Amino acid sequence: MINKNKKNFLIILISPSGGGKTAIFKKILADNTEIKYSVSYTTRKARINEINGVDYNFVSEEKFIEMKQSGDFLESALVHGYWYGTSKSYVISILKNNHIIMDIDVQGAKQIMNSEIDQITIFILPPSREVWLERLKGRGTDSDEVIQVRLKTAESEIKEIRDFQYLIINDDLENAVDNIKTIIKAEENRIQRYKNIEIYYGG
Repeated sequence: MINKNKKNFLIILISPSGGGKTAIFKKILADNTEIKYSVSYTTRKARINEINGVDYNFVSEEKFIEMKQSGDFLESALVHGYWYGTSKSYVISILKNNHIIMDIDVQGAKQIMNSEIDQITIFILPPSREVWLERLKGRGTDSDEVIQVRLKTAESEIKEIRDFQYLIINDDLENAVDNIKTIIKAEENRIQRYKNIEIYYGG
């Protein structure tokens, strides 16, 4: 349960494709309704069954560029001709009452790490390269060529792993989720996240 006497923070999950961060954050959200999901902005059109404000905030390119120029994005990237980004004002509004969780790649995470937003970073990896490859192939959504590109990208991302705070080996979904919940609980109890604790106890 969110404690109003403590400061809320952003939980950043980072992993290469196939690392399992999506399954993990969905389980955390299902288990704790007081942690909210960071809904990104994008200029691409909504796909079938995607809901505006739930899956993404779908905006025009003009609106996105206006937000970017005003400094409202903690991170942004142009991917396959479409813009994607995380709104600073949106994240700050959620943090007033809740923790907020997001899944993102290494470069996006590093942009956010350079901001003033209170955050924790958790890198997620499969237990081995072999399991990782099995998971990528098992999804059945990518060709062998695309999988090899994903592996190459992941190899370069893993070289930067020591820039982040925590590492979770995702060999079992429930264990990985429990470990992340433990990290969140420990971070909640950092002294610097208590509000006016000295005044509350007469200090």
